[in-house]
Amino acid sequence: MPVRLVVTDMDNTLYSWVDYIVPAVEAMVDAVCRATGFPKIKVVQSLKQVYSRYESNEYPFALQESSLFSEFPDFASFDKLVIDPARAAFSQARRKYLRPYKGVVPALEGLKERGIPVVALTDAPRNPAEYRAKRMGLDRLLTALYTLPGFHFPSGSEGEKLVAPDILRREERGDYRASCPVVELPREYEKPNPAGMLQVCRESGVAPAETLVIGDSLRKDVGVARAVGAIDCWAEYGTYVSIEYRERLDIISAISVTRRHAASVYEADKAERDTATHALSSFAQVLEVVEESARASRKVAATRGS
Repeated sequence: MPVRLVVTDMDNTLYSWVDYIVPAVEAMVDAVCRATGFPKIKVVQSLKQVYSRYESNEYPFALQESSLFSEFPDFASFDKLVIDPARAAFSQARRKYLRPYKGVVPALEGLKERGIPVVALTDAPRNPAEYRAKRMGLDRLLTALYTLPGFHFPSGSEGEKLVAPDILRREERGDYRASCPVVELPREYEKPNPAGMLQVCRESGVAPAETLVIGDSLRKDVGVARAVGAIDCWAEYGTYVSIEYRERLDIISAISVTRRHAASVYEADKAERDTATHALSSFAQVLEVVEESARASRKVAATRGS
């Protein structure tokens, strides 16, 4: 059957999550250390406790929910003197290092020209996933974005919002919203549960057998594709992480967070790699797999017609 739908992972498939999250969190930690005078280990361990709780290094309210805030209970001054510079440092590093892999945008444009919808299915929470798609302009090339549940604004003991007023205003204006539809899936739909993939296919009106799935995790992405009978493409290029960045990631990221956003870091078994039908060295090769599928379908149709 020809490919009628492409379902893509996001982290380490459309862009390198590792290459941007490491310098972004490090920049934030350095900013907090400068503002408070605390040693780096205290700041890192305090943040990692919050990251572990939310299983995300991009929980935007980590500082006000960390043990650090208990030492500076007045939110207004803590926000201005600690959170503001930390948020600015994180954002600056994210702008510098967050970019699509080479070949991603042309390939997505090529799929759009062919009339093949592309849906992103990610295990990231809605807020950071939606922001990244919007930040890189990928939302204009995606038909939809399926995520895990998003974060809620934290509140103080008396119900007051522990969020800067400018963030509240931007949220109300919809500044963080992507241009494509965004669907929050139940938490238990995290891959390798195939329920999310089946929902994507059902709501797209395309059978799994006519769906191409691409992702960097053999267990999660390839596993889900094979479980539902879709065409699986392993984004092998997304598994290349330098030893230096791996060591730095271990310092700033909890294991549960890394397993969600960069599961392939823990997948090194050759037997697992041999389970993938297609191993890609570039996202652009998705177009080759699509064309290959189309040719095979035409050949089958011609044989039946003769």
